Amino acid sequence: MKGSDVAWIQHEDLGPSPTAVISTNPSAMQAVRELNQELTFGSSALTPVQEESIATTVSVINKCRY
Repeated sequence: MKGSDVAWIQHEDLGPSPTAVISTNPSAMQAVRELNQELTFGSSALTPVQEESIATTVSVINKCRY
């Protein structure tokens, strides 16, 4: 395997993603989409860049692979 073929992010296999699990229930998946839409694009005093920066920082701190 060449170096460029190796992912630079190392993580343990945590099993199926939460989205894959929820996707088996269409009404739950729709509720998650609507919640995500409201949280991401709802009214906020922050700019989109600030919101994404916070989300990225929290994901790194939580060692989130998503």
